[in-house]
Amino acid sequence: MTAHDILTHVHQKNYKPLPAKALAHKLHVSRTDYASFRATLKGLIQQGRLELGKNRSVRPPDPHGTVTGVYRGVRAGFGFVRPHVSDGPPGPDVYIPSGKALDAASGDEVLVRVVKKPSRPGHNPEGRVMEVLERATRQFVGTYFEQDGQGWVRVDGTVFFEPISVGDPGAKGAKTNDKVVVEMVRFPSPGLEGQAVLTELLGPRGAPGVDTLSIIREYNLAENFPEDALDEAREAARRFDESDHAGRHDFSAETVVTIDPTDARDFDDAVHIRPLPGGNWLVGVHIADVAYFVRSGAALDREARKRGTS
Repeated sequence: MTAHDILTHVHQKNYKPLPAKALAHKLHVSRTDYASFRATLKGLIQQGRLELGKNRSVRPPDPHGTVTGVYRGVRAGFGFVRPHVSDGPPGPDVYIPSGKALDAASGDEVLVRVVKKPSRPGHNPEGRVMEVLERATRQFVGTYFEQDGQGWVRVDGTVFFEPISVGDPGAKGAKTNDKVVVEMVRFPSPGLEGQAVLTELLGPRGAPGVDTLSIIREYNLAENFPEDALDEAREAARRFDESDHAGRHDFSAETVVTIDPTDARDFDDAVHIRPLPGGNWLVGVHIADVAYFVRSGAALDREARKRGTS
């Protein structure tokens, strides 16, 4: 029985507060699992995600008590926490003032104490981060530089707004403007800078392939393709016959111009334009017919879904 299962049940509209044993029975918790259930329940109560009412019945916390959600920081120093739906009906984001987020980074799951109700409709409640419950990640990609005899990394994106210290300069042979991967040792918090160790040197920023590798590391993507997907791609290329126009409209008489840059890895977008009677113009937009090569549910399709590719 997970914390999510307990929270989901307790926050149902028709839920009536029950003592721990009665709640366990309602959730079909076995005798052998009861001790684990009690430990999970105790943790939820200590975190403020649930509370005990009359007769030690378990109930949702006061709406102005604590909530859990995902933290998002803003460059100005403050941030917001979007509460989890499992903690009740979707509510407004909780405003976290500058210096009140502990060492939470954007994307982390946090426990928040709501300290101030909205001053008027349309405004946000105000809170303080009490605990970082789960880190979104400890690995980040950024650009290396040196200053005052120390190595620093400016992390990509908006997770951290100040550079992260990586100690002695030249770790792993890194040079200024190199793209690197770091592992966080200490997340930055008010009055305390972040510290990390440099774990991988990707190469000079802007060099061929480095940007792609940076994205792969940042989002923990698979670098290699499975063999069955590669086999399908090879077979599709082998079967392709550009003279086969069956079921297709022939635009070979038009002057079709690609709109992809010269350094693109594929050329799958193009346009053509021609005048029409009456002073009008026809603009044609061409997009690669991926479905001609990739069958739904096949290895290439499955791999594309994993990688977030349409």
